[in-house]
Amino acid sequence: MSIIPSAVFQVDLAAIEFNYRHAHTIAGKATEIAAVVKSDAYGLGLTSVAKALSHAGCNLFFVANLDEALSLRSAVLNARIVVFSGDVVKSRDVYREANLVAVVNSREDLVGIADATAPAPYFLNVETGFSRFGLNIDGLQDLKASGVFQNNPPSCIFSHLACSDNAHDLTNKQQRDRFIAAAKMFPEASRSLSASAGLWLGRAYHFDIARIGSALYGLNNARIYPNPLRSVARLRAPLVDIRNVPHRQAVGYGATFRTRRDTCLGIVGIGYKHGLPWACANKLNVKIGQYIAPVVGRISMEYTTVDLTDVPEFARERGGAVDFLYDDFGIDELAAAAGVSSQEVAIRLGASCPRDYPERAIEWGAVASMVGRRGSDTGSVIEKVA
Repeated sequence: MSIIPSAVFQVDLAAIEFNYRHAHTIAGKATEIAAVVKSDAYGLGLTSVAKALSHAGCNLFFVANLDEALSLRSAVLNARIVVFSGDVVKSRDVYREANLVAVVNSREDLVGIADATAPAPYFLNVETGFSRFGLNIDGLQDLKASGVFQNNPPSCIFSHLACSDNAHDLTNKQQRDRFIAAAKMFPEASRSLSASAGLWLGRAYHFDIARIGSALYGLNNARIYPNPLRSVARLRAPLVDIRNVPHRQAVGYGATFRTRRDTCLGIVGIGYKHGLPWACANKLNVKIGQYIAPVVGRISMEYTTVDLTDVPEFARERGGAVDFLYDDFGIDELAAAAGVSSQEVAIRLGASCPRDYPERAIEWGAVASMVGRRGSDTGSVIEKVA
């Protein structure tokens, strides 16, 4: 019994470098672009993405937790690494030994930093209207008056915009005003307010550091058209079976699609197991070479069915590549079809599919022999194929 080939999630590292440099162009020379590589770089591969960004000149990275920070430290030895969430008190030695920067999200974190024998750099999270972590301004004023910051002031003040994907939302200005008021208490600290969508709010929102995640990965959160960012991901899966069915034949679970003619169907080796959203049933077009074919019927756990009737017979080949993400249909479009966020789609695909980077050619026969085996770095043996 032959092994069925798996889907492959391809990541264009050169496109990520381009998007990083483009973010620099938008923000201007006065603003440092920090890379947010949390959640395995949004599913694209933490260490591989970080190395590419480091090559592009990035020296400041944000991760979700200490596990990610320690993995990243082994890949980018000299970079500054900021940890969004971690037990600052219990893990104080880990931060020091790995040269990591803690984020202070609470009074408890702040006390842990203040009680440290040797001062350590930290970023102070200020709550300005997002209602997730951070010290509010009234609490900061009380703490400042108590002298807790005297021996070890924050190296950076930051906050997070709730509505930066809508430039007309007045919440943005309200948060900016609150942020400026908080930052005035620490005039020596650098300031960071904007994430990816905040790039397009203008330089009044950029301050000293912009924390860019989604935009690096080509996700158009701010809905700027035409999208100035390069597409980063490509999703390919093998055509594993071809069959002819008659007019009015039900296709897939629930018979959500019935053929309207004698139809050639292709069974593709990808399903919601691989992160392809179940809600995309009957809503996608895939690409086979230069030809377009619609997805028909429900997406099942490991397979998706496409209508190959209008694809020339010479282009239908078992084991041939079927593209679900391609030049003019990226993660944003796939997410819109499914009614979910682009970040969710990227993370699910990256976590569920073997990953490949396009400078390394892959033969589908090689893919077939690797299904089910995982690599030790970013999650795919395929990454190690020459």
